[in-house]
Amino acid sequence: MPEIALPAFHVTTRSKLTVEINHELAQDLERYRAFYKQAYDAEVSDADLLREMARRFMDGDREFQAAKHGIKTRSRTPRQAATAAPERTEG
Repeated sequence: MPEIALPAFHVTTRSKLTVEINHELAQDLERYRAFYKQAYDAEVSDADLLREMARRFMDGDREFQAAKHGIKTRSRTPRQAATAAPERTEG
């Protein structure tokens, strides 16, 4: 098989999901679809919009990408609060 720079993009996996969202998020998705139409003069379905949002979110999550590719990263455990210095008393 020849090696080319462009990965295969014609192969897709279809998975039907039912997603329950609250009213505020539903309104925001409708607003975003309208915003997308204004920007690109193109209609997108809820499925297309959510698929792209999920893909972009996961692509941007460095910790997830490292785990996906088996790369160990430094732990992101919260730092312990520094101990307060003892108060000085005058006297």
